[in-house]
Amino acid sequence: MHITELEIDNFKSFIKKTKIPFYEGFSVISGPNGSGKSNIIDAILFVLALSTSRTLRAEKLTDLINLNSGRNSAEVTLTFSDGTKIRRRIKRSPTGYYSYIYLNGRLSKQSEVNDLLARHGIKPHGYNVVMQGDITRIIEMSDFERRKIIDEIAGVAEFDQKKEQALSELEVVRERIEREELLLRELSQRLEELAREREQALLYRQWQETLQRLEGMRVAATLHARERDLAALSRVIEDERIALERIHSDRSLEENEIAYLKKDLEEIDSQINQKSGAEYLRLIADLEEAKATIRLAEQSIARAGKEKEAGLEGLSRAYIDQKRAETRVAECTQAIREMTIDRTNLAMEVATLTAQVGKIEEQIKSQSRDAEGARDELFSLMQEVEAKKGERSTLLHQKDMLLERSRMRTSEKERLEERLGALTLEYQEKDEAVERNLQEKGRLEKEKAGLDRILSDRESSVFAKRTSLERLREEFREYEQEVIRLEAQQQVRGEAGSRALEPILRMEGVYGTIAQLGRASPEYSTALNVAAGSKLHYVVVKDDTVAARAIEFLKEQKLGRVTFLPLTKLKPPDLPPVKEPGMIGYAVDMLEFPPQYAAAFRVVFGGTVVMQSLAQARKLIGKYRMVTTEGELLEKSGAMTGGSFRKPPRGFGAAVEDEVARLRSRMENLSEEIAQVEEEIKSGTREIEELRTKRGEIDAEISRLAIVTEEITRREEVFQREKTQIEEAISSLEEEMRSGIAELAALEAALDRITDTVAQTQKKIDQVKKKLEDTQIPALSEQLEKKKRERDEAERRLRNKESDINDMARERQHFSSRLEELKAEIERISARNADIDREIALSTEQIEANKVKIAGIEERQKQFSSELQELRDRHDRVSLAIKESGEKILALDATAERHRVQLEALNERFVALSREVEDLRSQAGDMDTDMTLEEIEDGIAKAGLEIRKIGAVNMLAIEEYERVEKRITERNEKKEVLSRERENLLERIERFEKMKFEAFMTAFRAIDANFREIFARLTSGSGHLVLENEEDPFSGGLSFAVQPRDKPVHLLSALSGGEKSLTTLAFIFSIQQYIPAPFYAFDEVDMSLDGSNVERIATMIRELAQTSQFIIVSLRKPMIEGADRILGVTLLPDKSSFVTGIKSHA
Repeated sequence: MHITELEIDNFKSFIKKTKIPFYEGFSVISGPNGSGKSNIIDAILFVLALSTSRTLRAEKLTDLINLNSGRNSAEVTLTFSDGTKIRRRIKRSPTGYYSYIYLNGRLSKQSEVNDLLARHGIKPHGYNVVMQGDITRIIEMSDFERRKIIDEIAGVAEFDQKKEQALSELEVVRERIEREELLLRELSQRLEELAREREQALLYRQWQETLQRLEGMRVAATLHARERDLAALSRVIEDERIALERIHSDRSLEENEIAYLKKDLEEIDSQINQKSGAEYLRLIADLEEAKATIRLAEQSIARAGKEKEAGLEGLSRAYIDQKRAETRVAECTQAIREMTIDRTNLAMEVATLTAQVGKIEEQIKSQSRDAEGARDELFSLMQEVEAKKGERSTLLHQKDMLLERSRMRTSEKERLEERLGALTLEYQEKDEAVERNLQEKGRLEKEKAGLDRILSDRESSVFAKRTSLERLREEFREYEQEVIRLEAQQQVRGEAGSRALEPILRMEGVYGTIAQLGRASPEYSTALNVAAGSKLHYVVVKDDTVAARAIEFLKEQKLGRVTFLPLTKLKPPDLPPVKEPGMIGYAVDMLEFPPQYAAAFRVVFGGTVVMQSLAQARKLIGKYRMVTTEGELLEKSGAMTGGSFRKPPRGFGAAVEDEVARLRSRMENLSEEIAQVEEEIKSGTREIEELRTKRGEIDAEISRLAIVTEEITRREEVFQREKTQIEEAISSLEEEMRSGIAELAALEAALDRITDTVAQTQKKIDQVKKKLEDTQIPALSEQLEKKKRERDEAERRLRNKESDINDMARERQHFSSRLEELKAEIERISARNADIDREIALSTEQIEANKVKIAGIEERQKQFSSELQELRDRHDRVSLAIKESGEKILALDATAERHRVQLEALNERFVALSREVEDLRSQAGDMDTDMTLEEIEDGIAKAGLEIRKIGAVNMLAIEEYERVEKRITERNEKKEVLSRERENLLERIERFEKMKFEAFMTAFRAIDANFREIFARLTSGSGHLVLENEEDPFSGGLSFAVQPRDKPVHLLSALSGGEKSLTTLAFIFSIQQYIPAPFYAFDEVDMSLDGSNVERIATMIRELAQTSQFIIVSLRKPMIEGADRILGVTLLPDKSSFVTGIKSHA
């Protein structure tokens, strides 16, 4: 592809439009200084936009427009051998300038032209065009700037840009890694804190499990003891069973009744739990789900209604537009019909006038044979006038069309601008509405989140209170049963105690047990009960004879073993006065008892002292047997016993009446607690329902806002598309208006010229007519001219009418197409409305179905409430029946006891022990143990002590620890991913650096090789390019190391002016050879060279011209002689450049 023609118009010194042909090979442009030779190269640079205004030797682009022509625009067109044509036009305006570039007649962007040129090797840094100052500029460059030339050629900037982008990404990754490391440090610190809490929690759970296991073992050990007692008692009462058969039978009936009632009670409890538990919650969930479905369906109906409303509006607009289009099509058709008639009439009028003109011309010919010359001249002038008038008529028609189009564009622009303003205002309103909706939605979501938290808390609280209520009720029932049992015992024997002691205590000389004879104040009862231990049941008797008789009775009756304290034989220890820190006194001194039994109590307690605290008692271990007020026992031997009590030890001050009173007091407190908890549950349930209702309302409002926002957003997208289309249309109209103004100005200028020409020609006609005044030719000529004017006017009107018909036909075609589009739009909207109607009907069906479902659920809910109340009433009646049956059994037991005290006592003992064994078996389950109760109690005390030592623990720390540990793992994985990403980025940066280096070195080596060859050829010497730092070429510059023939090696700075120019030219040729292009242009690059060097340069260019086109501006003879052809340029007197011609050397 090479340049075939350059057309210059009003550019710099070329005032007139000048077409300059170019051919393949080597062409030289020559002429006097100042003739405008270089302006040809400037024109090439200008049209290709390969340089700035300063490089084109102008302060600004408008300086390129010739000031002497009176025109305010300049234009350059460049044609290539493949038919490509690039035209650039610059126009001065009051505020600046306009620049247009056309590619093959189409208005284009500069980038499109650059891409086209780049595909053919024409690049700004490829030195396709070398101006006068380029040689000097390269010579005066610093080494660093000269190296930048290689950078541009190698495309280093692209690698630098990629590297900068990778560095930016690396910085982002580094920040993200730092954030992850910060999070990891915080999580690790939190993990360390949780580790300690977790360790405490695990230890606490371990001791808790141990405690639970030991408690289970205690039940098993107690079971073994009670089973042994039960076996012994069974042997005793076996002989008495027949006598008690009737009472046993009656009792069995009552027990069976109680069993049945308890079974009924369990079933009632199960039903209550079921109806107030999962099933009831499922009912509530179904109700909420149905309500949510209704809300969603209503929202769908609302959304569909709005969409249908919008569709109906669009349908209405479409029908209105369709009606308008149909009306306009009919109007256009009618107008075309009328204008066609007018056109026919005008055509007939034109034909008539043409015939009249021909007739007058024949008359003129017949009467003007004597004035042939004047007549011919008159006819010629008149034909010339008619031609100009016809041309003016055409131009006037074009002007009318331009003015009409300008009016239509202005009207359309005003309409579009008005629509654009309305769209902008509506878009702003919609945008504000979206913002308000988003803010309201955010507020509602926050409120909903708060409600969810409150609702969760309330539901958890109600659930916990229900669990607490069941526990309180169970505890109340246990206390109630215990009271019944104790009251029954009181009815039988008046006081709790061992049944085996009853016959003994009735004997003469027997005073009672230590527990019965002594009373202790409440603050010391625990300490004294622990200090006495099992000795509380020792029996005080008068003497050893009574004791012996009682022992024989126990043996005979096989009632077990009892320890007796005969007052006549006891030897109590002496108790010296004591006074130690924290010591309250001797234990025996804390009791109230009859004085005659003092010896017995001193034997039981011995030298045991009561201490205020365990810490103070520990200081005296080994000196005394001690007991603290909290019940810790320290033996003189050093043994220590303590811990928690499952039940307070009975003994001194623990009479049955006190126990019953305590239990009844506790039952009253429990009743109050149960009532309070039930009220709290009711209140909490009401609050939960209110919260759920409010949350449902918020959900509905959020859904509504989402639908509205979605609809507004969809409308905004439509507005935005329409706005973009309108802006593009306005921009296109403005461009067309500017183009129309330019065309109108050109037409007016042409009209002025034609009008002047017609006036001059008319003067000539008048002169010729004076010569022909003696003939009829002037009159006939005037008639001829008048008829021609009439004919021209008729033809003009005919052309206008045809143009109007064509415009009206196009308008009718436009509205016909618009009618088809509107019909399709109407069908689409109608189909969508039908779909919306179906969707609304489906949603309505869903609403009705769910309303029916809600009614059923609410009815079921009412049934649940009534059923629950009925079940609670039944529960109360059955509980009362159980209580009554229990009282009947107690009455039977009391009757039997009154008649057969001993037998009944044994039987009651058996029943009680059997019940205890059964309870213990149910509690023990599969648990078994070989440990003694004492060992188990010690283990329980130790476990409880360890738990208290641990104190308050965070049991959630175990799960929290695992969660944090999981988060650390996830963060480490994320950090690893980021680290790999960082490594990848570092590798990319290193790869870009390597590619940049390789690209630079590839270009450098190739250009250096070319330079070596070209320099050697031009100078018969040697030379090469030198990098300051070959390891890192970008840190240094580039210079030349050259050795002209018969001279030492020099750098560029040490060479003469001509040598510098020659070296620089060799460098430019090396670059051009590395980036080959189809054409090159040089502007007086040989001005600093001597003749021989110019001849060498010309020879080289001539050889290179075999493959590329060379256009050289030069005044040097060797260059001119070496060219294939010479293009001459000179300067005319009006200071405009003129191409004198082309001379070929072939």
